[in-house]
Amino acid sequence: MSAFEEDRNVAEKLPLMRPWKEDDATGVLPNSWTVFFSALKHTLLHAIMFTITSVGFMLGYHLIPRSLTVIALFFGFACLSEALYLFYVRRRLTKEVLGFAVCALAIIAGAVVGTSLHLTKLVDYFPYEQRRHYTNVAPDEKAASHSDASVLVFMEGARPDPSRAMGYLRGGHRYCVAPIALEAGYSDEELSSNVQYWAVGKDCCMGNKGFVCDDATNTKARAGLVKSEKMGVDGMFEGIMSSNEMAYYEKAVLMTMAKFDLESPEERLYVRFVEDIQKARSEYWWDAWWSWTQYQFLWLVVWIVAGVMAVVIGAGDPEDPNSYNAHISDAKMGMLWKMNHYI
Repeated sequence: MSAFEEDRNVAEKLPLMRPWKEDDATGVLPNSWTVFFSALKHTLLHAIMFTITSVGFMLGYHLIPRSLTVIALFFGFACLSEALYLFYVRRRLTKEVLGFAVCALAIIAGAVVGTSLHLTKLVDYFPYEQRRHYTNVAPDEKAASHSDASVLVFMEGARPDPSRAMGYLRGGHRYCVAPIALEAGYSDEELSSNVQYWAVGKDCCMGNKGFVCDDATNTKARAGLVKSEKMGVDGMFEGIMSSNEMAYYEKAVLMTMAKFDLESPEERLYVRFVEDIQKARSEYWWDAWWSWTQYQFLWLVVWIVAGVMAVVIGAGDPEDPNSYNAHISDAKMGMLWKMNHYI
């Protein structure tokens, strides 16, 4: 074996030499991946807390709203108190202080987003299983006798009357209403001026199309999904954490009553006039999850920023046990070393 081959074999057995060494102050071997995984940890922790809280409120608010609110406030206040205590003790912003503060934000934000999704997307979804279904309902039956309904199946010939439909324009949307009455040929009497049930929809009564909301033009459609009125605390949040569409439908009804000289009791019911109840109901469900997904990506930006800030703050803290400065230096030196190697 030649001397050259012997030197090459010896070189292959030697460990890869790094241009840097263990930090003498902390005894920590620098590793650039530590910075990445630390930022990822702080990002995912807050993202998971936000996800769990938002799902819990979105799906459970209709069952135990007060319990969920108390639990969210308790853990949010606990995290915020811990952040304030650590800041008072250490007299500076540390990554632990930031972490607890952002945890409080994740819990409260998740509660608000979940509640908002319930009040805007699922408020008419869950009553289907909890409230009564009525069939063969005549348009002139008192709406007050069906105030506990989630579904109304009207008698044959009952349909939204497009000739007496109107819309209330607000915020770039038109909130449409039409009285439900018997079609000509199903009754010898004239159209009643006392309207008990109203078909409603958004942006579906524009131009010369008339009232085309949901399945209003489908001759096979006879069912109505009742729109729920927000009561109590939920009513207080209307327009803040939920849409104000019921108030806008009310405005449209008042305009229609004034124009066509109609009467309607305070107990009147608003419905989505549809053919397939299950299909129309499932639209609420998937619309809620689509909106939830969008919120996850929007808030993910906040959690990523919080994760990066945690590493930056830790790097500037001389007492931080993670020695982020050493790891960041390792990342810089590794990058420069590779660039020099390729150049």
